[in-house]
Amino acid sequence: MKRREMLLKSLQAGAAISLLNPAKLFSENNFKENALTGNPLRFPPVFTNGGTMTLSNSVVNVWPGMDTHVIAVNGSYPGPSVVMQKGDTFSVNFVNNLNEPATCHWHGISVPELMDGHPKDPILPGESRVYTYPVLNRAGTYLYHAHADMLTAKHVFKGFAGFFIVVDPAEISLGLPTGAFDIPLCIQDRRLADKPEFNYNTDLNDKIRGWMGDLILVNGTPDAYLEVNKTLYRFRLLNGSNGRVYKIAFSDGRPFRIIATDQGLKDSAPEVNSFFLSSGERVDILVDFSDYNIGDSITLKSLAFPAPGGGTYRQGVEMNLMRIDITGSVSSGGVIPAVMPPINYYNPSDVQTVREFVLSMTSAGMNMHRMNGLTFDINRIDWETPLNSLEEWKIINTTNNYHPMHSHSAMFQVYSRNGSTDLPPGDKGWKDTVLVNPFETVRTLIKFSDYTGIYLYHCHTLEHEDDGMMLNFKIIDVAMPVELSSFTHTVDKSSVVLHWTTSSEKNNKGFYIERINLEQISNDVWINAGFVKGNGTTSSTSEYLFTDKNLITGKYKYRLKQIDFNGNISYHNLSSEVEVGKPDSFRLHQNYPNPFNPSTKIRYEISNDSFVTLTVYDINGKELTKLVNENKMAGFYEVEFNSSNHNSSRKLPSGVYLYQLKAGSFVTSKKMILIN
Repeated sequence: MKRREMLLKSLQAGAAISLLNPAKLFSENNFKENALTGNPLRFPPVFTNGGTMTLSNSVVNVWPGMDTHVIAVNGSYPGPSVVMQKGDTFSVNFVNNLNEPATCHWHGISVPELMDGHPKDPILPGESRVYTYPVLNRAGTYLYHAHADMLTAKHVFKGFAGFFIVVDPAEISLGLPTGAFDIPLCIQDRRLADKPEFNYNTDLNDKIRGWMGDLILVNGTPDAYLEVNKTLYRFRLLNGSNGRVYKIAFSDGRPFRIIATDQGLKDSAPEVNSFFLSSGERVDILVDFSDYNIGDSITLKSLAFPAPGGGTYRQGVEMNLMRIDITGSVSSGGVIPAVMPPINYYNPSDVQTVREFVLSMTSAGMNMHRMNGLTFDINRIDWETPLNSLEEWKIINTTNNYHPMHSHSAMFQVYSRNGSTDLPPGDKGWKDTVLVNPFETVRTLIKFSDYTGIYLYHCHTLEHEDDGMMLNFKIIDVAMPVELSSFTHTVDKSSVVLHWTTSSEKNNKGFYIERINLEQISNDVWINAGFVKGNGTTSSTSEYLFTDKNLITGKYKYRLKQIDFNGNISYHNLSSEVEVGKPDSFRLHQNYPNPFNPSTKIRYEISNDSFVTLTVYDINGKELTKLVNENKMAGFYEVEFNSSNHNSSRKLPSGVYLYQLKAGSFVTSKKMILIN
């Protein structure tokens, strides 16, 4: 079953009735309610790609038997969940039936300028717009929401938001929980005093701190509970509140694993007891309920934490989010992956430009929240950033406020907080929103690689955004000084030979050769295979050749990363995939490096599908470890031997060691030398 289909089943499990009549998603006939137990967690309907989203003022029953006036998409609050597979094309006809302008922003999704839902591109009342774009992002938990000029906070508060989940079949091999064990949770707050309405009437404190309430809704469900089995679950947590920051934890303090941030899977799954989640941020966790008894209950909470500000509705108060009841013993079949897909972290030494963003607040009134002393001007471009140029964005918070900073069009990496690179687990990985605490300085590394055009950088406390803490920037394509006239390849056994020609060059330092193995889970990480020096400045034709050796069997993509002497970069992609096939004989290669300390790599080739063992012995023939002991398909392979991690309890001394390959009836051995 495809990853997308499994997630659809999960989302539809709580929405089967509502799909028949989305306008009555939360009618009292669609759920059971008990004064003691609360309300079962609801799931919005799943949007059908290529269909219509109609934005309108609607009436739903958030509380049983009580009318709540909301801004709904297709009559649903929250909006229908979008589920897309990476690489597919998303399309929707978006209709605005409100009496004021609206736009839809695809938060975290990389889209062309005119698809981004920028306030400069409003959908006027009674009009519509087709949003369509390829889904380029990594698999992950994203969202869509309102972004109209000075109306974002009100529209989101009234209900205009929903999940946008990207899936990728490459994740299946990790064994993560799927289907009914993969649970999206959108956390929002409202005010009990306004029940059952969503009254958006802001006072000065709301505008200073961001709107906060004392009543929690999860997926639009008040007093929500979720029935679970004694097994491993994946929870996709989204902070859909206007201004509240949550400190996510469980009532019994149980540990859990963080596996993903805003832009998909992390490269590790650290165990934690709590983490912070600010407006617009997403974190995916794995939580194991197997050690509970049937009949037990725990609570997903927001823990208390010290926070500035006062008033009736304060930041940092303890809140119960959702009760979890253990009711069954069905296994999800999910596991905590031993190895997560790698992330290619940016090197700060490669930064081309450093930009500072000073967050400040003036005396009370309009436009009190500022960035670099500026407030938002829809017609002003505040800076230009080149395509494919690594930049450091240094965010300096001079206020006693929380500011979750969000960039459109690109994911970034958090590099440091107040100068420390020892970051909390929720910061590590790919992000598009980062919480900047009061009087804190956060450094992020960002590169725009997909589209040119005008985009936004802003605080995601929605009242701050509407008040003007938002800037326009323009991504530009700087013409590069190398004209490539051809780029081809040939395959020679386990080697790929690349050949390219330039018709002219100016200030060309050279070419980095980068590749991706399309059959590995980390197939969005470009690996540097080598460097070829350029010819500086010339109007003559130049030919280049590079051989990428000792590849394992599989399919690859290649590109040239051309760099000039000023550090400007451009990319040239090989137009076709490259396939390294099967060898025509069995072979065991000499290890490299040799001698070695502490690790070395061993390559081997098998021409037929075989049961393969690759064993390391000492010079007396005593077995030390088996590097390979499984069925293998015909192909080119490589494995690493680390003398520090072998099965023996003692450190291996310097000396000669043997390694032996058995594949079917083929047997051969070689010597290698360890020098400590």
